Amino acid sequence: MAQLAAAHAGRPRGASSSPPVHDAADISRVDLRLVDVASGAVVGRLDGQQTTGSVMAAGGLICLAPTGRNKAAAPVRVIHPATGAATDIPAATAAGGRERASPSTYVFGHLPTTREYKVLRISAAAGHAEPSTQSCEILTLAGGRSHRWGPAPSPPVLVSSSVSRHKAVTQGFAHFLTTSHVADYDGIASFDLAKEEWRPSLLQGPIPSKDRHCCHSSLSLVELNGCLVFVHHDYRSCCIDMWVLADLEKGRWLRIQSLALGSVLRGWEDDTSQQPAPLIPVHRRREIFAQPLMVLDDGRIAFWVAVPNGVVRVYDPKTRKCKDVVGMGSSCSIVGLYRGSQLGCTCSR
Repeated sequence: MAQLAAAHAGRPRGASSSPPVHDAADISRVDLRLVDVASGAVVGRLDGQQTTGSVMAAGGLICLAPTGRNKAAAPVRVIHPATGAATDIPAATAAGGRERASPSTYVFGHLPTTREYKVLRISAAAGHAEPSTQSCEILTLAGGRSHRWGPAPSPPVLVSSSVSRHKAVTQGFAHFLTTSHVADYDGIASFDLAKEEWRPSLLQGPIPSKDRHCCHSSLSLVELNGCLVFVHHDYRSCCIDMWVLADLEKGRWLRIQSLALGSVLRGWEDDTSQQPAPLIPVHRRREIFAQPLMVLDDGRIAFWVAVPNGVVRVYDPKTRKCKDVVGMGSSCSIVGLYRGSQLGCTCSR
């Protein structure tokens, strides 16, 4: 974990998560709760937020974006959690303001050197269940003011847009797992937010698909303390492997953790069977997926486990044991990480 520890130096000791909880009377409204992942204490609330899609965070701000089909008219909202101030960004497209009838995915990134925030939208061609093309638009926010949506280049190959854990933003780049009929999720497409262009070559993942022993839904890209991390749930070997990107240009990965499934996920602790687990484990008493959120100052790792009940869980590599810090409920799922001036906060919906 040396790379992650170095990236974490100087970060605030506190770390917290903010899960939006849907209003039962109006599922388009959510309550954001900032929760300290080290203690489980609620340290802030932003209730009654209007959202129709994903929740993202970068550079101390939270972004709510529409993602469903026919949601193009809904605005993108950027919130300052310390003050509660919100800015709505019109969703008119660069192509004459026409609304899209196709689902979109968004990423939200921060460029510290220019103090700019970028919102990248990727949309599939309307009317296609399995799109063959994707289009992009980008918007810049700086000094509290937003510019118009403008066109951006299309990705060099189709990127995964329906699963939030298949994308991550780190060090000015938005990374996406790719998908194709030839090599499913073998590559990673990277968009340079500063230059507003895609890297010409794909980043190859640390493990080829033939060696993963799992389906693509068990893979994820996460930002851990400023680093891009590839997470691989290997159910046949009963472990969770975590690889950090050490060099983007050279495509060099380093494996930083290999955790036994039973040390993080419930239901695997007493498994003495010699038979390998299936690619997609189906067991009512087993949890099947853990999403890393952050590495704390003392080396512990905070995870989000969505099924069955939704919980933030902290794993201690010294004792190889984990502890549930706070339960969020089955309607929440962690999708991003917010770090304020004093607290690091994860965001969910």
